[in-house]
Amino acid sequence: MKTPSSPKAWLSPFVAVAFAVIAATGVLLFFHVKNGPIMGLHEWFGWLFVIAGIVHLLLNLRPLLAHLRRPAGVVSVAVALVLVAFLWLGGAQHEAEHHRRGYGAERPGASSSSATP
Repeated sequence: MKTPSSPKAWLSPFVAVAFAVIAATGVLLFFHVKNGPIMGLHEWFGWLFVIAGIVHLLLNLRPLLAHLRRPAGVVSVAVALVLVAFLWLGGAQHEAEHHRRGYGAERPGASSSSATP
């Protein structure tokens, strides 16, 4: 049974709120609505989401390792890595095309946060 002070009791609602904020701001950023508050929310909630993900992995390490020992676990990791590679490369091409067309021009003094391979 989960007590109110246990990490599992607050982790799920926290992850749900962080996901909602990241999803909403991510959609706005995709459509080039890039003002300070939206970008700040997206970046900070992204970090909180990463921390919550690490806590979740640590709390569920034993079941995760058991899953990864099965063929379905290996396949799921391989598919996820292939998707990440395609999205990374596709995102870099998307950004390059937008900069070529003049969309999303950098503000003076702003640095780019996208990594190109």
